[in-house]
Amino acid sequence: MLLKTLLFFTFFGGLGIPAFAGSIDALWGGFVDSDVRRSVTKVVTTSTDKNIDKMLTKINMSMPSKIDQMTTLQGLKRVDNTIIYEYVFNVNYSKLTLEARKDLRQKVIEWTCGDSDNVSYLRSGKEFVHKYRSLQGDLLLGQKVSMRYCQG
Repeated sequence: MLLKTLLFFTFFGGLGIPAFAGSIDALWGGFVDSDVRRSVTKVVTTSTDKNIDKMLTKINMSMPSKIDQMTTLQGLKRVDNTIIYEYVFNVNYSKLTLEARKDLRQKVIEWTCGDSDNVSYLRSGKEFVHKYRSLQGDLLLGQKVSMRYCQG
C-alpha cells in the first residue's frame, strides 16, 4: 500500500513549475498535502521507533523520487532520533544565490512546522534534517528542524 501511494505521488505529484535560482517561491508555492514529501512524512511520523527503520527501508526502495522539476528526494535515513531527508536540487552550487538559500531554509522550517504530524514527532524530542545537494554533490543547505523552530 505504501509503495503504491508513493508511486502515485511520484508520477502525479510533480509540480512542473520552474524555479529560478534567485527565487524559491515558485518552487515551494505549489506544495500541497498530497505531494510525495507529505506522504513520506505521514509514514515516518506515525511509525513507532521499533518499525521506523523497516519503514524507511521500504520507502527508500522507491527512491529516488522526483518532488518537482528542480528537486529529487534521494532517500531517507535515521540516525538516533533524527530523520534525514536527502535531496538533489537541480542547480549548480554557484548559481544559487544567498537570498535563495535563505528562502529555502525558511520554507523548510515553515513546511516542517506547518504539518501537525511533524510537530507531534518533534514534540517527542526528535528532529528532522533536510540536506539539499547540488548536481555536483555540493551541500547547498543542511537544515535541522527541532521543536524549538516551531515555537513562537
